[in-house]
Amino acid sequence: MAEPTHHPWTHKHAPKRVKDIAGHAQAIARVLQYAQHHRPGAKAILLVGRSGVGKTSIVHAVARELDLELLEVTAADSRNKEAIENVIGGAATQASLFFRGKLILIDEADAVSGTQDRGGIAALLALLPRSHFPIIITADDAANEKLKPLAKACEIINLGQLPHETIMARLAQIAKAEGVDAPKEVLSAISRQSGGDLRAAINDLQSVTGKGAATKEDVELLESREGKEAMQAALLRIFKTTSAEIALPSLDNVDKDPAEICLWVDENLPKEYTSPGDLARAFDALAEADRYLGRIRRWQYYRYYVYIYNLLTAGIAIAKDRKYGRAVEYTPTGRILKMWIYNQKNAKRKRIAEILAPHLHTSTRRVRQDVLPYLRAATRKNKTLRKTLCARYGIDEETAEWFEK
Repeated sequence: MAEPTHHPWTHKHAPKRVKDIAGHAQAIARVLQYAQHHRPGAKAILLVGRSGVGKTSIVHAVARELDLELLEVTAADSRNKEAIENVIGGAATQASLFFRGKLILIDEADAVSGTQDRGGIAALLALLPRSHFPIIITADDAANEKLKPLAKACEIINLGQLPHETIMARLAQIAKAEGVDAPKEVLSAISRQSGGDLRAAINDLQSVTGKGAATKEDVELLESREGKEAMQAALLRIFKTTSAEIALPSLDNVDKDPAEICLWVDENLPKEYTSPGDLARAFDALAEADRYLGRIRRWQYYRYYVYIYNLLTAGIAIAKDRKYGRAVEYTPTGRILKMWIYNQKNAKRKRIAEILAPHLHTSTRRVRQDVLPYLRAATRKNKTLRKTLCARYGIDEETAEWFEK
């Protein structure tokens, strides 16, 4: 049984060498080559990927692998012209104190923005060609408008979402090292709900195995509790104020898409607003937010997101004439649970369709509708066909269970 620990497993089990990193083999090979054979004037590397896919871990592992002195700078802390020139500029042009090679990591470049950062990107662009050492910059999204000049000046390496199987294998290694009881279905549930974020998956594994064992129900409870608590706090702030300024930032820390937030508001509005006039105006604001959401889906007018969040916060808050003092328990809509159950049931079918679609030169939707029903019927009659399919197209055994159900 695992002993309680206050040490995050993300730190304890961070990869020490390149071979310890989960996935991204091609990207790692390129970063290794770049750091090992860098020449002054060479382009920097912009390592792009969503949070938790391993951008920073790759750079740390490469530095250890090549025995390089690593200078790590967070862009949020050195983001104006003066700071970049003083901190990063000095490191990029001065030899190491230990007479070793050097690798410079500029983490979270997305943080350089706004008026207080004036000249930050320009200073960084001027510095890159003068660097005597390899520079690797990380960012969540290279398409970010403020990063476009930087993206043009760098070699971009995109780190895709880690596959479910890769995350699951890493979780199994950690569980074994910690001596905790984590059945296959628990590891699978954690890896699937992580959305490709390995760091989040490791944190979830530590949370549900804190007492040495875990069940799939623990994983589902963890996910629903975290989302529920954040959403309840946001609704409390919106429903209990008549001030637009107080309501506007209410959803800043809610990690849910606007469609799901609309369902939460729809479920709980009648519980809070008892006046027919208040309720009518609030539902008008909600309906308008839903209309903007439809326009985004139809025409990709993403600038409408600001209107949606304004309507769901300030719009709902100022719809009432007075505050309601009574306590209300805010609950999620049953529709979310039904959609989640449907998605879980169809996750394996969707995964098989995604694997087969490129080989069949068609869309995943067409594969799901027109191909998989025939394949399921055929594999039930011919067990050899299923094995051949899985071997040829790399369908893992867990996903292949869909053919039998």
